[in-house]
Amino acid sequence: MIRWASNFSRTGNLVYQMARCASSVPPTGKRVKTFEIYRYDPEKPGSQPKLQKFDIDLDDCGAMILDALIKIKNEVDPTLTFRRSCREGICGSCAMNIDGQNTLACICKIDGDTSKSSKIYPLPHMFVIKASFMHRFFFFLIFGELNLDFNG
Repeated sequence: MIRWASNFSRTGNLVYQMARCASSVPPTGKRVKTFEIYRYDPEKPGSQPKLQKFDIDLDDCGAMILDALIKIKNEVDPTLTFRRSCREGICGSCAMNIDGQNTLACICKIDGDTSKSSKIYPLPHMFVIKASFMHRFFFFLIFGELNLDFNG
């Protein structure tokens, strides 16, 4: 029951955030970092891949790239799509290309240099489903062929 109650409050909060996003202004803090995030929706006819810029106040955000992505999704653009799970560098779900390096967003620290933007792309060898959300079919296909068992 408690879980259901928290889900309903999140839904109400999401509606509030979406309304607020429509009129949001860029942050004016001392340490504002620009993130350029790859956006693409192959299901939209005629859509082309692009980099979309988001400005985030680093003083109001966690230290990792995943924290910034979650902040962007929760407070700026709820249509941003990406994978995440453990937030501890174990599962690999948040793997993406960050500033030219294939890494995990949950363990990659945000570069404190606010004069240059951070560029975030999906992994180069994955098929993009939407934004930075990649298709993991081939990963799970290989995983199944290897007959790996992590249950003990």
